[in-house]
Amino acid sequence: MHRPTAPGCPISPLTSHQFAVSTIAEPAMVWAALTDCTLIRRYLHGLAAQSTWTSGARLTMRSGDGPAEQLTGQVLLADPPRRLSYLLRSGPRDPATFLTWQLRATPGGTTLRLQIDEAEVSTDDDAEDTWLPVLAALRSLVEPDPSRANRAS
Repeated sequence: MHRPTAPGCPISPLTSHQFAVSTIAEPAMVWAALTDCTLIRRYLHGLAAQSTWTSGARLTMRSGDGPAEQLTGQVLLADPPRRLSYLLRSGPRDPATFLTWQLRATPGGTTLRLQIDEAEVSTDDDAEDTWLPVLAALRSLVEPDPSRANRAS
C-alpha cells in the first residue's frame, strides 16, 4: 500500500484505519459538508476549519472550547466530488495524520470511505471511538430530517 507523503513530513511507519458509511445524500452534498468550513464543526469534534480546499492549500483547524487547540496542515488532493486528502499536525515537529475521504456515487446515494494514516499507534478500538461518531454525525448532517418531511406531508 502506498503511504501518503508531503513536503517536510519525516518518513515513519504509519498505522492505517479505514471506515465506510453509506448515505442517501448525493456525492455533491457530502462533498459540500466535507469542505464547508461552517459545517465541519458540526461533525468533526467541534473543530472549526479554514481552507480554500484546493490541492496544495493550507488548512487550519481550531477547537473553540477552552484553551484553543490548533492543528495545521495542507490539502494534498481535492478532486470534487470524489476524493479529498489532507494532512494535519499539532505542531511543526509533530507527526502528521493523513485523512483521505473517498466518495462513490451509488444508486441509493453515496458510499463514503475514510482512511486515516497516523504515526502514533492507536488501537482499533480507539480509532473507532474517535472516527465512527464523526461518520455518524456527518451522515446525520447530510441526510434529510425525516421528521420535517413527515410534517410537510
